[in-house]
This record gives sequence, C-alpha cells and structure tokens, in this order.
Amino acid sequence: MGVWLRNEQEIKAWNIVYVDFEKRPLRQIPWNVWFNTWEKELKPSEGLVYFLLDEIQYADGWVQEVRSLLVNPRYRIVATGSAAAEIQTALDQEVRRWISLHVPALLFHEYLLIFHPQEYAKIENDILKGQVFFEKGIFDAAEMGRVFDTLKDLFKNYLLRGGFPEVAKTKLSLPEVQRVLTDVVDKALYQDMRTQFSRQDIENLERLLEYVCRNPGVLLDKSKVSETLEVSRPTTARYVKALDDGDFIRSLSNHNRGGKKALKAKPKLYPADASLRNAVLGRTEEVLNQPEEMGHIVEGVVATHLSAYAQAEGGQVGYWRKNDNEEVDFIYQRTDGKYWVIESKYGQPDPKWLRAFIQWSKSERERVSSCFLVNRDKTGIGDRTPPTDWPLQCRLNVVPAPVFLYLLSRELWMKANINENSVGSMKANTGALTGKVEVGEVRKQQ
Repeated sequence: MGVWLRNEQEIKAWNIVYVDFEKRPLRQIPWNVWFNTWEKELKPSEGLVYFLLDEIQYADGWVQEVRSLLVNPRYRIVATGSAAAEIQTALDQEVRRWISLHVPALLFHEYLLIFHPQEYAKIENDILKGQVFFEKGIFDAAEMGRVFDTLKDLFKNYLLRGGFPEVAKTKLSLPEVQRVLTDVVDKALYQDMRTQFSRQDIENLERLLEYVCRNPGVLLDKSKVSETLEVSRPTTARYVKALDDGDFIRSLSNHNRGGKKALKAKPKLYPADASLRNAVLGRTEEVLNQPEEMGHIVEGVVATHLSAYAQAEGGQVGYWRKNDNEEVDFIYQRTDGKYWVIESKYGQPDPKWLRAFIQWSKSERERVSSCFLVNRDKTGIGDRTPPTDWPLQCRLNVVPAPVFLYLLSRELWMKANINENSVGSMKANTGALTGKVEVGEVRKQQ
C-alpha cells in the first residue's frame, strides 16, 4: 500500500509511516516514543499523513492511541490484523468512525496478475483483448480453449501454493511452503484467538477446521458436531462463525425456500483457501492425480470465488438442495433479482442437478439468466444447446474450472479498477493480503 500511496497518490515518503507490531521490539517501545521520533527526525510535509499499522492487535493500548491520532484531520490510519474479530469489536466500542475492508486470500486472477505476468499478458493481450463475459453471457469455445491451455498448469500450482502472497512467489519447496501455511494456522488459532476462546475451545476449532478441510462442501449438522466435540449447539455455531470471520472457512446457506426447516438450517462449509486446506491435510502434488478429491477441492475454490464476488457486488450466494439429494451446487442471486446457477463437476456431470430444476417454480426458473457447468477440461466447452427436456430458458455454458475462476475474478477486478481514485472507493474483495483491514479517519467539516 505504501508503494501505491507514493506512486499513484503522490504522497511523500516521510508522510507514510509503517509500523509492524508483530516485531517484538516495536511492541516494547512506547507509542509516543516512535511517534515523536518520526515527527522530529523526518519532519512530515504539508498534506495528508498515512499511518500503516500492521498486526495492530499486538500493540498495548492501541485503541486509545488511534483515537488520539484521529483528532488530527490530516491523519489517515490503516490498521491491519489477523485477529479480525478482536479488532472489529474494539473499533465498534471505542473508535466508531472507521471503514472495514475484508481482504481474502488471492483470487485466481490476482495470482496470475501478480506472480505470472507473462502468461497474464498473453491471455489479456492476445486472447481476451478487454472483453467481458459474464454480463454478455456469451462464451466462445475457441477463446476459452486457448485460455484453458495457458492456465491449466498454473491452476494446479495455485491450488497448492497460490492463495497467500507470502509464499506464492517464493522459491521454497512445497513442503517448506506448507510448513509456512500451517504456521499461519497455528498463529491465527493459538495467538490471535486466545483472547476470545479457552485452550480447549481453540483445540476444538482446530478439529472443526480439519473436518471441513477433509470434507469440503459438508452440510453442517450442528447436533452431530456438538456431540463429537462435547459442546453445546450454540458453542458449535460460535465456532463456525469464528472460523468464517477468521477467513478459515466459507459458509453458504440453502437457497431452497420451500425446504424443511431442518435442512434449511444446515449451512454448507468450505475451506476458504485451497492451498491452506492442502497444507493442513499434508496434501502434496499427488492430490492433483486424484479426481474425486480434486472435485471437492475445485468445488471449494468455486465457492470462495463466488463468495468474494457476491460480497463485492452486493449479491447473495448459496446452494439448493432437497431431502431426496437433488442439488444445485451454487446459486448466485444478483442485485436485480436474477439468478446464475453453477454446477461444479470436475469428473462426470451428475444428472441429478438437471432434475433439480424441475422442482423449482416457474417464476424461479424464469429468473435464471445464466447457467454454468464448471468442468475439468475442454470437453464440451462453450455455449451449448441444452437437452430437449431442459427446464430453463437460458442456454448452458460449459466452462473449464481454471477459465471460469479466472474470468469471474477478472471481472471483479475490472469493475473495481474503473475510475478508482481513493482507498475509500476500492471494492472490499480485491486486495492481495489475507485478513482484515480497518481504515479510520476524521473528515474535515465542510
């Protein structure tokens, strides 16, 4: 962000203050000491001053110090931290004037843009040439095939190491990368959550995370999980919320408004990042040759990308399921009330998802504007003519998983970068760091 402030906003270097409170020596220096040193030695110029405070939850008395800084209308505070819930609670109670930006793990387009610029340039300049696809609803088979050929190997690498900037570009071996990622989990659970949970609770959180990683897309039965962990149902719900807020998992609700209450209450849980999931379970390159497990992994990545898209665009994403197991993997409801329906089938498509639409009311079927079958490879790629008994009015788009994920996250990035002139106008889900960002400011009176 400091580079962006200097290059794009033309902020002088001495008006940008970066403090990393994860470094123990900085935590031991009183706040006023480093602040006075900066002010005396660097002599900030006129104009706005930006304080970039990393892992702020480790700084003693940080809430009061931030409040004192915000008295000065020149100061802008950007506070990042992996203990998202703790930071947000403190801000709600004490600071009040702040903007929260949720920054998930890298989406596939971001991964290509940052770490594989040559392949990215080839796709954008030679193939896509500025086109948009989801708004038009037209997917050319030849173009999609060329994009797939460029992405297929990079996608495998993304699944194993791509979600975290800290390791995505390193020359570390995969075992070394996975040790870094498991350390991230240990730190987030055993350090960042210790103010909210007991040691036993944290061990249960770790068990629940491993369960979701082993079973991506699992329907959460709170009674069974509560019995296994020997806790109450409300405590299980609290665990799920903590893992969701901490960017460990994603939770999707059932879109079937007419289903039984017991089924509607069961959320579908996915790991929030494939590389973190594989690190937790110790899955290395061999997982890429296991179609069944890859199907679960890819479904989880589709879920996280759709969740990011929905949060940024103001839409809603869920799944549709009945007691007879007829199911549609994902339904994205746009802000205009129209639906996208998405089925992730890395192996052979299951005809049950087609039969599920027959259960829908006519009015709901008419609201479906786009239908996607996210496939393993180029088989049947493109805008397809559906079977004669197709219950929807729209056509079926068959898109390989790497292409679908790239185009979805690409469209989000394109929208977020139109006429962007300030931090305040940035979309919430287009950052390249994992965790939460809290932005506090005091605006001048007009």
